[in-house]
Amino acid sequence: MDAPESHASERFPEIALSAVWNEQGFSAPLITIDGRSVEVIHRGSWTYGFGPDFRDAMILLDGRELRSGSIEIHLKTGQWREYGHHLDPRYDTVILHAVLEHDGSDTRRADGALVPTIALPVDLMMLQQTPPDAHAWSRVGGNVCAEELTREQPSEIRAILAHLGDVRLAAKSARLEARLTDLPPGDVMYQEVFDGLGFSANRDPMRAVASRLPLGDLELSLGTVAPDQRLNLTRGLLFGIAGFLPFSPSEAAMARLSTSETDRAERLWKDAGGAWHDAALAPTAWTRARVRPANHPALRLSAGAAMLANAKGGLVATLLASLQGGADPVTTIRRLATWDDTPGIGVDRAVGIVVNALIPFALALAEHTGDRDLTDRAATAWETLPAAEANEVPRRAIAQVAGSSRLTKLTARPQQGLIHLDATFCSPRRCFECPIARRVVVESR
Repeated sequence: MDAPESHASERFPEIALSAVWNEQGFSAPLITIDGRSVEVIHRGSWTYGFGPDFRDAMILLDGRELRSGSIEIHLKTGQWREYGHHLDPRYDTVILHAVLEHDGSDTRRADGALVPTIALPVDLMMLQQTPPDAHAWSRVGGNVCAEELTREQPSEIRAILAHLGDVRLAAKSARLEARLTDLPPGDVMYQEVFDGLGFSANRDPMRAVASRLPLGDLELSLGTVAPDQRLNLTRGLLFGIAGFLPFSPSEAAMARLSTSETDRAERLWKDAGGAWHDAALAPTAWTRARVRPANHPALRLSAGAAMLANAKGGLVATLLASLQGGADPVTTIRRLATWDDTPGIGVDRAVGIVVNALIPFALALAEHTGDRDLTDRAATAWETLPAAEANEVPRRAIAQVAGSSRLTKLTARPQQGLIHLDATFCSPRRCFECPIARRVVVESR
Protein backbone atom coordinates (compact mmCIF):
# COMPACT_ATOMS: atom_id res chain seq x y z
CA MET A 1 0.00 0.00 0.00
CA ASP A 2 1.16 3.53 -0.70
CA ALA A 3 0.14 5.66 2.27
CA PRO A 4 -1.20 9.06 1.21
CA GLU A 5 1.79 11.35 0.91
CA SER A 6 1.95 14.82 2.39
CA HIS A 7 0.08 17.24 0.16
CA ALA A 8 -1.13 14.39 -2.08
CA SER A 9 -4.46 16.18 -1.97
CA GLU A 10 -2.97 18.89 -4.15
CA ARG A 11 -2.10 16.44 -6.92
CA PHE A 12 -5.46 14.82 -7.62
CA PRO A 13 -8.99 16.02 -8.37
CA GLU A 14 -11.72 15.13 -5.92
CA ILE A 15 -13.59 13.19 -8.55
CA ALA A 16 -10.68 10.71 -8.67
CA LEU A 17 -11.23 9.92 -4.98
CA SER A 18 -14.98 9.67 -5.54
CA ALA A 19 -14.32 7.18 -8.35
CA VAL A 20 -12.23 5.07 -5.95
CA TRP A 21 -15.07 5.11 -3.40
CA ASN A 22 -17.52 4.14 -6.15
CA GLU A 23 -15.31 1.17 -7.08
CA GLN A 24 -14.52 0.43 -3.41
CA GLY A 25 -10.90 0.12 -4.45
CA PHE A 26 -9.16 0.23 -1.07
CA SER A 27 -5.80 -1.31 -0.16
CA ALA A 28 -6.58 -1.94 3.52
CA PRO A 29 -9.55 -2.25 5.91
CA LEU A 30 -11.40 0.97 6.67
CA ILE A 31 -10.77 2.51 10.09
CA THR A 32 -12.09 5.86 11.31
CA ILE A 33 -9.74 8.48 12.76
CA ASP A 34 -10.91 7.51 16.27
CA GLY A 35 -10.22 3.82 15.66
CA ARG A 36 -13.62 2.34 14.73
CA SER A 37 -13.91 -0.25 11.96
CA VAL A 38 -16.10 0.56 8.97
CA GLU A 39 -17.80 -2.09 6.85
CA VAL A 40 -19.51 -0.76 3.71
CA ILE A 41 -22.81 -2.54 3.22
CA HIS A 42 -23.82 -0.28 0.33
CA ARG A 43 -21.59 2.46 -1.08
CA GLY A 44 -24.59 4.64 -2.06
CA SER A 45 -25.56 6.30 -5.33
CA TRP A 46 -23.02 8.75 -6.77
CA THR A 47 -24.55 12.20 -7.24
CA TYR A 48 -21.49 13.93 -8.65
CA GLY A 49 -21.41 16.41 -5.82
CA PHE A 50 -24.95 17.81 -5.99
CA GLY A 51 -25.51 17.69 -2.27
CA PRO A 52 -23.72 14.83 -0.49
CA ASP A 53 -21.56 12.83 -2.91
CA PHE A 54 -23.14 9.39 -2.29
CA ARG A 55 -26.73 9.05 -1.15
CA ASP A 56 -28.62 6.10 0.36
CA ALA A 57 -25.45 4.43 1.65
CA MET A 58 -25.26 1.95 4.53
CA ILE A 59 -22.28 1.25 6.77
CA LEU A 60 -21.59 -0.88 9.85
CA LEU A 61 -19.48 0.78 12.56
CA ASP A 62 -17.44 -1.45 14.88
CA GLY A 63 -19.40 -4.47 13.71
CA ARG A 64 -22.52 -3.51 15.64
CA GLU A 65 -23.88 -0.05 14.74
CA LEU A 66 -25.73 0.06 11.42
CA ARG A 67 -26.10 3.54 9.90
CA SER A 68 -27.91 4.68 6.77
CA GLY A 69 -27.41 8.01 5.05
CA SER A 70 -24.94 9.86 2.84
CA ILE A 71 -21.18 9.73 2.30
CA GLU A 72 -19.25 12.94 1.67
CA ILE A 73 -15.89 12.81 -0.14
CA HIS A 74 -13.16 15.42 0.21
CA LEU A 75 -9.43 15.53 -0.39
CA LYS A 76 -8.84 17.13 3.03
CA THR A 77 -10.98 17.10 6.17
CA GLY A 78 -11.01 20.89 6.43
CA GLN A 79 -12.89 21.21 3.15
CA TRP A 80 -16.06 20.28 5.04
CA ARG A 81 -16.04 23.71 6.70
CA GLU A 82 -14.37 25.43 3.76
CA TYR A 83 -17.34 24.52 1.53
CA GLY A 84 -19.88 25.50 4.20
CA HIS A 85 -21.30 22.02 4.78
CA HIS A 86 -21.31 22.65 8.55
CA LEU A 87 -24.04 25.24 7.95
CA ASP A 88 -26.01 23.39 5.26
CA PRO A 89 -28.95 21.20 6.45
CA ARG A 90 -28.70 19.15 3.26
CA TYR A 91 -25.61 17.57 4.76
CA ASP A 92 -27.35 16.50 7.97
CA THR A 93 -27.80 13.08 6.33
CA VAL A 94 -24.02 12.49 6.14
CA ILE A 95 -22.91 9.46 8.20
CA LEU A 96 -19.28 9.23 7.06
CA HIS A 97 -16.71 11.79 5.88
CA ALA A 98 -14.17 10.04 3.63
CA VAL A 99 -10.98 11.97 2.84
CA LEU A 100 -7.59 11.44 1.27
CA GLU A 101 -5.75 13.38 3.99
CA HIS A 102 -6.94 14.02 7.54
CA ASP A 103 -5.71 17.46 8.60
CA GLY A 104 -6.97 17.35 12.18
CA SER A 105 -10.26 19.21 11.53
CA ASP A 106 -13.49 17.81 12.91
CA THR A 107 -16.63 17.20 10.87
CA ARG A 108 -19.73 18.63 12.52
CA ARG A 109 -23.12 18.84 10.82
CA ALA A 110 -25.53 21.77 10.95
CA ASP A 111 -27.65 19.80 13.45
CA GLY A 112 -24.62 19.59 15.76
CA ALA A 113 -23.80 15.92 15.26
CA LEU A 114 -20.18 14.86 14.81
CA VAL A 115 -19.58 12.73 11.72
CA PRO A 116 -17.00 9.91 11.79
CA THR A 117 -14.04 10.67 9.51
CA ILE A 118 -11.93 8.15 7.65
CA ALA A 119 -8.68 8.66 5.76
CA LEU A 120 -9.13 6.29 2.86
CA PRO A 121 -6.33 3.76 2.33
CA VAL A 122 -5.81 4.45 -1.36
CA ASP A 123 -3.03 3.38 -3.71
CA LEU A 124 -1.98 6.65 -5.31
CA MET A 125 -1.42 4.84 -8.59
CA MET A 126 -5.13 4.11 -8.59
CA LEU A 127 -5.90 7.81 -8.31
CA GLN A 128 -3.68 8.43 -11.33
CA GLN A 129 -5.62 5.81 -13.28
CA THR A 130 -9.03 7.38 -12.82
CA PRO A 131 -11.20 6.44 -15.84
CA PRO A 132 -10.74 9.11 -18.52
CA ASP A 133 -14.46 9.83 -18.81
CA ALA A 134 -14.86 10.53 -15.08
CA HIS A 135 -14.37 14.26 -15.65
CA ALA A 136 -16.99 14.22 -18.41
CA TRP A 137 -19.64 13.65 -15.76
CA SER A 138 -19.26 17.31 -14.83
CA ARG A 139 -21.37 17.97 -17.93
CA VAL A 140 -24.48 16.49 -16.31
CA GLY A 141 -26.37 16.89 -13.07
CA GLY A 142 -26.61 20.68 -13.03
CA ASN A 143 -29.63 22.69 -14.08
CA VAL A 144 -29.56 21.16 -17.60
CA CYS A 145 -27.97 17.87 -18.65
CA ALA A 146 -28.43 17.28 -22.37
CA GLU A 147 -29.35 20.56 -24.05
CA GLU A 148 -26.85 20.17 -26.90
CA LEU A 149 -27.62 16.49 -27.44
CA THR A 150 -31.36 17.27 -27.51
CA ARG A 151 -30.83 19.96 -30.12
CA GLU A 152 -28.51 17.89 -32.33
CA GLN A 153 -29.91 14.37 -31.85
CA PRO A 154 -33.51 14.64 -30.64
CA SER A 155 -34.29 11.14 -31.91
CA GLU A 156 -31.71 9.73 -29.48
CA ILE A 157 -33.42 11.44 -26.54
CA ARG A 158 -36.87 10.34 -27.70
CA ALA A 159 -35.66 6.74 -28.01
CA ILE A 160 -34.22 6.74 -24.49
CA LEU A 161 -37.40 8.27 -23.07
CA ALA A 162 -39.54 5.73 -24.92
CA HIS A 163 -37.49 2.93 -23.38
CA LEU A 164 -37.91 4.44 -19.92
CA GLY A 165 -41.65 4.67 -20.58
CA ASP A 166 -41.61 0.94 -21.38
CA VAL A 167 -39.82 0.28 -18.10
CA ARG A 168 -42.47 2.20 -16.19
CA LEU A 169 -45.27 0.39 -18.03
CA ALA A 170 -43.70 -3.02 -17.38
CA ALA A 171 -43.46 -2.30 -13.65
CA LYS A 172 -47.14 -1.27 -13.52
CA SER A 173 -48.22 -4.34 -15.45
CA ALA A 174 -46.23 -6.63 -13.18
CA ARG A 175 -47.88 -5.14 -10.10
CA LEU A 176 -51.33 -5.59 -11.61
CA GLU A 177 -50.59 -9.16 -12.66
CA ALA A 178 -49.63 -9.96 -9.07
CA ARG A 179 -52.99 -8.58 -7.93
CA LEU A 180 -54.81 -10.84 -10.38
CA THR A 181 -53.95 -13.78 -8.13
CA ASP A 182 -55.98 -12.24 -5.28
CA LEU A 183 -58.82 -10.35 -6.98
CA PRO A 184 -61.18 -10.94 -9.90
CA PRO A 185 -59.87 -9.20 -13.05
CA GLY A 186 -62.84 -6.84 -13.08
CA ASP A 187 -62.08 -5.50 -9.62
CA VAL A 188 -58.42 -4.96 -10.47
CA MET A 189 -59.31 -2.84 -13.47
CA TYR A 190 -62.21 -1.06 -11.74
CA GLN A 191 -59.95 0.04 -8.89
CA GLU A 192 -57.30 1.29 -11.31
CA VAL A 193 -59.87 3.26 -13.31
CA PHE A 194 -61.19 4.90 -10.16
CA ASP A 195 -57.65 5.64 -9.04
CA GLY A 196 -57.28 7.43 -12.37
CA LEU A 197 -60.46 9.39 -11.75
CA GLY A 198 -59.06 10.62 -8.47
CA PHE A 199 -56.99 13.77 -8.36
CA SER A 200 -53.91 14.09 -6.16
CA ALA A 201 -55.08 13.73 -2.56
CA ASN A 202 -58.36 12.07 -3.62
CA ARG A 203 -56.83 9.02 -5.27
CA ASP A 204 -56.95 6.96 -2.07
CA PRO A 205 -60.64 7.57 -1.30
CA MET A 206 -61.48 6.88 -4.95
CA ARG A 207 -59.76 3.51 -4.68
CA ALA A 208 -61.55 2.92 -1.39
CA VAL A 209 -64.91 3.45 -3.09
CA ALA A 210 -64.06 0.82 -5.71
CA SER A 211 -62.77 -1.54 -3.04
CA ARG A 212 -65.79 -1.23 -0.75
CA LEU A 213 -68.32 -1.54 -3.57
CA PRO A 214 -66.97 -4.48 -5.63
CA LEU A 215 -67.62 -4.43 -9.35
CA GLY A 216 -69.33 -7.80 -9.39
CA ASP A 217 -71.86 -6.73 -6.75
CA LEU A 218 -72.47 -3.40 -8.47
CA GLU A 219 -73.01 -4.88 -11.93
CA LEU A 220 -75.27 -7.55 -10.45
CA SER A 221 -77.43 -4.79 -8.94
CA LEU A 222 -77.49 -2.92 -12.25
CA GLY A 223 -78.85 -6.02 -13.93
CA THR A 224 -81.99 -5.82 -11.79
CA VAL A 225 -83.18 -2.42 -13.03
CA ALA A 226 -84.44 -1.04 -16.32
CA PRO A 227 -81.78 0.44 -18.65
CA ASP A 228 -83.02 3.98 -18.02
CA GLN A 229 -82.50 3.52 -14.26
CA ARG A 230 -78.89 2.27 -14.40
CA LEU A 231 -77.37 5.71 -14.00
CA ASN A 232 -79.65 6.67 -11.10
CA LEU A 233 -78.83 3.46 -9.22
CA THR A 234 -75.12 3.76 -9.87
CA ARG A 235 -75.12 7.33 -8.58
CA GLY A 236 -76.98 6.31 -5.45
CA LEU A 237 -74.60 3.48 -4.65
CA LEU A 238 -71.39 5.33 -5.48
CA PHE A 239 -72.24 8.60 -3.74
CA GLY A 240 -73.60 6.65 -0.78
CA ILE A 241 -70.49 4.52 -0.32
CA ALA A 242 -68.37 7.66 -0.80
CA GLY A 243 -70.11 9.41 2.11
CA PHE A 244 -71.55 12.29 0.05
CA LEU A 245 -75.20 11.65 0.93
CA PRO A 246 -77.27 13.58 1.72
CA PHE A 247 -75.95 16.06 -0.83
CA SER A 248 -75.17 19.64 0.01
CA PRO A 249 -76.47 22.02 -2.69
CA SER A 250 -72.95 23.08 -3.62
CA GLU A 251 -71.67 19.52 -4.08
CA ALA A 252 -74.76 18.52 -6.05
CA ALA A 253 -73.95 21.42 -8.37
CA MET A 254 -70.31 20.27 -8.59
CA ALA A 255 -71.55 16.81 -9.56
CA ARG A 256 -73.77 18.35 -12.28
CA LEU A 257 -76.90 16.86 -10.71
CA SER A 258 -80.35 18.42 -10.60
CA THR A 259 -82.52 18.47 -7.50
CA SER A 260 -84.59 15.55 -8.78
CA GLU A 261 -81.42 13.54 -9.55
CA THR A 262 -79.99 14.09 -6.08
CA ASP A 263 -83.33 13.09 -4.54
CA ARG A 264 -83.31 9.83 -6.56
CA ALA A 265 -79.71 9.10 -5.60
CA GLU A 266 -80.48 9.55 -1.91
CA ARG A 267 -83.62 7.39 -2.13
CA LEU A 268 -81.87 4.59 -4.03
CA TRP A 269 -78.98 4.55 -1.56
CA LYS A 270 -81.50 4.16 1.25
CA ASP A 271 -83.58 1.49 -0.52
CA ALA A 272 -80.95 -0.49 -2.47
CA GLY A 273 -77.69 0.21 -0.66
CA GLY A 274 -78.41 -1.41 2.68
CA ALA A 275 -75.68 -4.03 2.22
CA TRP A 276 -73.07 -1.27 2.09
CA HIS A 277 -74.37 1.29 4.58
CA ASP A 278 -71.81 0.25 7.19
CA ALA A 279 -68.97 0.48 4.64
CA ALA A 280 -69.52 4.12 3.68
CA LEU A 281 -66.52 6.43 3.87
CA ALA A 282 -66.50 9.32 6.29
CA PRO A 283 -67.21 12.65 4.55
CA THR A 284 -63.85 13.88 5.86
CA ALA A 285 -62.03 11.29 3.72
CA TRP A 286 -62.17 13.67 0.76
CA THR A 287 -60.06 16.72 0.00
CA ARG A 288 -62.28 19.51 -1.28
CA ALA A 289 -60.31 22.67 -0.49
CA ARG A 290 -58.30 24.30 -3.29
CA VAL A 291 -59.53 21.75 -5.83
CA ARG A 292 -60.48 23.07 -9.26
CA PRO A 293 -64.11 22.39 -10.24
CA ALA A 294 -63.04 19.98 -13.00
CA ASN A 295 -61.15 17.90 -10.41
CA HIS A 296 -63.74 18.02 -7.63
CA PRO A 297 -64.40 14.50 -6.27
CA ALA A 298 -68.17 14.91 -6.69
CA LEU A 299 -67.75 15.50 -10.43
CA ARG A 300 -65.23 12.65 -10.75
CA LEU A 301 -67.67 10.31 -8.97
CA SER A 302 -70.40 11.42 -11.37
CA ALA A 303 -68.09 10.53 -14.26
CA GLY A 304 -67.38 7.13 -12.70
CA ALA A 305 -71.08 6.49 -12.25
CA ALA A 306 -71.70 7.32 -15.90
CA MET A 307 -68.92 4.99 -17.04
CA LEU A 308 -70.34 2.07 -15.09
CA ALA A 309 -73.95 2.76 -16.13
CA ASN A 310 -73.10 3.27 -19.82
CA ALA A 311 -70.94 0.13 -20.04
CA LYS A 312 -73.95 -2.11 -20.56
CA GLY A 313 -71.77 -5.08 -21.49
CA GLY A 314 -69.67 -4.64 -18.35
CA LEU A 315 -66.85 -2.18 -17.68
CA VAL A 316 -63.97 -4.56 -18.36
CA ALA A 317 -65.44 -6.05 -21.53
CA THR A 318 -66.34 -2.62 -22.90
CA LEU A 319 -62.90 -1.13 -22.32
CA LEU A 320 -60.98 -4.16 -23.56
CA ALA A 321 -63.18 -4.24 -26.66
CA SER A 322 -61.95 -0.76 -27.54
CA LEU A 323 -58.40 -2.14 -27.68
CA GLN A 324 -59.24 -5.40 -29.38
CA GLY A 325 -61.35 -3.69 -32.01
CA GLY A 326 -58.76 -1.04 -32.79
CA ALA A 327 -60.98 1.82 -31.55
CA ASP A 328 -59.57 4.87 -29.85
CA PRO A 329 -59.67 4.03 -26.12
CA VAL A 330 -59.54 7.70 -25.13
CA THR A 331 -62.72 8.40 -27.12
CA THR A 332 -64.33 5.28 -25.62
CA ILE A 333 -63.63 6.39 -22.07
CA ARG A 334 -64.92 9.92 -22.67
CA ARG A 335 -68.07 8.51 -24.29
CA LEU A 336 -68.69 6.24 -21.30
CA ALA A 337 -68.17 9.17 -18.90
CA THR A 338 -70.81 11.28 -20.69
CA TRP A 339 -74.26 12.24 -19.43
CA ASP A 340 -76.58 14.97 -20.63
CA ASP A 341 -74.49 15.02 -23.82
CA THR A 342 -71.41 16.37 -22.00
CA PRO A 343 -68.32 14.27 -21.07
CA GLY A 344 -67.53 14.25 -17.37
CA ILE A 345 -63.77 14.16 -17.90
CA GLY A 346 -61.40 15.87 -20.31
CA VAL A 347 -59.08 14.38 -22.88
CA ASP A 348 -56.02 14.55 -20.59
CA ARG A 349 -57.76 12.65 -17.79
CA ALA A 350 -58.96 10.03 -20.27
CA VAL A 351 -55.41 9.64 -21.62
CA GLY A 352 -54.21 9.22 -18.05
CA ILE A 353 -56.70 6.41 -17.42
CA VAL A 354 -55.64 4.64 -20.61
CA VAL A 355 -51.94 5.01 -19.75
CA ASN A 356 -52.15 4.12 -16.08
CA ALA A 357 -55.08 1.70 -15.98
CA LEU A 358 -56.30 0.24 -19.27
CA ILE A 359 -53.05 -0.60 -21.06
CA PRO A 360 -51.19 -1.91 -17.98
CA PHE A 361 -54.23 -4.00 -17.05
CA ALA A 362 -54.59 -5.38 -20.58
CA LEU A 363 -50.93 -6.41 -20.63
CA ALA A 364 -51.20 -7.96 -17.17
CA LEU A 365 -54.33 -9.89 -18.10
CA ALA A 366 -52.78 -11.02 -21.39
CA GLU A 367 -49.71 -12.31 -19.57
CA HIS A 368 -51.90 -13.98 -16.96
CA THR A 369 -54.06 -15.75 -19.55
CA GLY A 370 -51.58 -16.17 -22.41
CA ASP A 371 -53.64 -13.97 -24.75
CA ARG A 372 -51.01 -12.89 -27.30
CA ASP A 373 -53.52 -11.00 -29.43
CA LEU A 374 -54.47 -8.79 -26.49
CA THR A 375 -50.76 -8.16 -25.88
CA ASP A 376 -50.32 -7.01 -29.47
CA ARG A 377 -53.41 -4.78 -29.36
CA ALA A 378 -52.32 -3.13 -26.10
CA ALA A 379 -48.79 -2.63 -27.45
CA THR A 380 -50.16 -0.95 -30.57
CA ALA A 381 -52.24 1.43 -28.47
CA TRP A 382 -49.19 2.16 -26.31
CA GLU A 383 -47.13 3.08 -29.37
CA THR A 384 -49.71 5.48 -30.77
CA LEU A 385 -51.40 7.01 -27.72
CA PRO A 386 -51.02 10.82 -27.69
CA ALA A 387 -49.43 12.54 -24.73
CA ALA A 388 -51.58 14.26 -22.15
CA GLU A 389 -50.91 17.86 -21.26
CA ALA A 390 -47.71 17.76 -19.20
CA ASN A 391 -48.03 18.42 -15.50
CA GLU A 392 -45.27 19.57 -13.16
CA VAL A 393 -43.28 16.31 -13.20
CA PRO A 394 -42.71 15.83 -16.96
CA ARG A 395 -42.21 19.58 -17.35
CA ARG A 396 -39.51 19.49 -14.71
CA ALA A 397 -37.87 16.46 -16.32
CA ILE A 398 -37.87 17.93 -19.83
CA ALA A 399 -36.37 21.15 -18.48
CA GLN A 400 -33.63 19.11 -16.79
CA VAL A 401 -32.87 17.22 -20.00
CA ALA A 402 -33.38 19.76 -22.76
CA GLY A 403 -33.08 23.21 -21.23
CA SER A 404 -33.88 25.73 -23.96
CA SER A 405 -33.83 23.08 -26.71
CA ARG A 406 -37.21 21.93 -27.97
CA LEU A 407 -38.15 18.27 -27.88
CA THR A 408 -41.27 17.73 -29.96
CA LYS A 409 -43.29 14.72 -31.16
CA LEU A 410 -43.61 13.20 -27.70
CA THR A 411 -46.42 10.67 -27.37
CA ALA A 412 -47.66 9.17 -24.11
CA ARG A 413 -44.89 6.57 -24.17
CA PRO A 414 -41.89 8.98 -23.86
CA GLN A 415 -43.95 11.25 -21.61
CA GLN A 416 -44.22 8.35 -19.19
CA GLY A 417 -40.47 7.98 -19.65
CA LEU A 418 -40.03 11.54 -18.40
CA ILE A 419 -41.97 10.67 -15.25
CA HIS A 420 -39.78 7.61 -14.71
CA LEU A 421 -36.64 9.66 -15.38
CA ASP A 422 -37.61 12.29 -12.81
CA ALA A 423 -38.51 9.80 -10.07
CA THR A 424 -35.72 7.29 -10.61
CA PHE A 425 -32.74 9.38 -11.67
CA CYS A 426 -33.20 13.16 -11.52
CA SER A 427 -34.81 13.69 -8.12
CA PRO A 428 -32.44 11.34 -6.25
CA ARG A 429 -29.51 12.60 -8.38
CA ARG A 430 -28.57 9.12 -9.56
CA CYS A 431 -26.75 10.64 -12.53
CA PHE A 432 -24.27 7.81 -12.93
CA GLU A 433 -27.13 5.38 -13.54
CA CYS A 434 -29.08 7.65 -15.90
CA PRO A 435 -29.06 6.57 -19.57
CA ILE A 436 -29.32 10.16 -20.84
CA ALA A 437 -26.37 11.26 -18.71
CA ARG A 438 -24.37 8.29 -19.97
CA ARG A 439 -25.19 9.25 -23.53
CA VAL A 440 -23.95 12.79 -22.91
CA VAL A 441 -20.69 11.42 -21.51
CA VAL A 442 -20.21 9.13 -24.51
CA GLU A 443 -20.79 12.04 -26.91
CA SER A 444 -18.23 14.18 -25.06
CA ARG A 445 -15.38 11.72 -25.47
